[in-house]
Amino acid sequence: MTANAPRFDMDAPDVEGASRYFERRAMQGLMDGYTWTGVVTPLTDGRGAAWGARTTTHDAEGTLRQSVYVLASHRGQGHLSRYLAETDVPFVTAPDCDLEAYFTKRGVPYVVSGRFTTTREYRAIERHYGSRQAVRSGVDYMSHIDEGLGVLRHFEASDAAKRAWCLHPLVQADGDLAESFPRLHELTDSPQVLALAMEYRNIANAYLSQRTVTSTDEIALGPLPDVADMLRADKVQNYKDFLLHHRKAHPRREALDRYFRLWLERLGVSQETFARLFERFQVRPGKVSLDTVLRT
Repeated sequence: MTANAPRFDMDAPDVEGASRYFERRAMQGLMDGYTWTGVVTPLTDGRGAAWGARTTTHDAEGTLRQSVYVLASHRGQGHLSRYLAETDVPFVTAPDCDLEAYFTKRGVPYVVSGRFTTTREYRAIERHYGSRQAVRSGVDYMSHIDEGLGVLRHFEASDAAKRAWCLHPLVQADGDLAESFPRLHELTDSPQVLALAMEYRNIANAYLSQRTVTSTDEIALGPLPDVADMLRADKVQNYKDFLLHHRKAHPRREALDRYFRLWLERLGVSQETFARLFERFQVRPGKVSLDTVLRT
């Protein structure tokens, strides 16, 4: 598989770079039910020079938590230690930030979001996609995975379904399957996960959007509930992106809209559920409701 640029800039030089970092972390946080406020505040020293940035997010229970990014050229100067002495808002961090021991030693209240990102399957797809983006929409490819994991969380899907969801882009298309085949043992250590990914490939490839589907009766979901959950993740995420980025300009927009609606009906995803997920999975400031998009 081709190497791609790292997804997270761990050495951002300015607040703008830190903001991009926070946005990508917010997308990743969907898998654990976090909702980003989108507010990024520069942190400055006594001379007004920015040494870092702060943002906030709400966890699944509604508790406000914060994250702080120390800019690359300001590390090792005690800024974070001084900031910790002045704040009482609990923190949220990620496994690869390596802050757990630091917070624990200082008695700082914190939680870790994204433990799932340490799984073999998630790491494999993150390496594969890196920071690549879709040409038309500019959306990160990894957004499909992270938002899908948010859908799977909503439907209380199994761990195996989540891991297979991460694996599916590496085996779905013929070319990707041929490329991944010699390294499947590196991508997953679970026969169950591999079986789910392959059954997902079987169902999804039989109903690609180029195929005309006129009724939900034509859609066969197969025997595995985990695969149905993976299909919910795919159709909810793809329909959200279609409505936001392609609804007005895509040459097949009417056929695609009908295609997604039939799939959601077949999968038992109500319009109310889709509307909630549609709004929640827009992590950037300025999110819009489904009604607003459909009216414009």
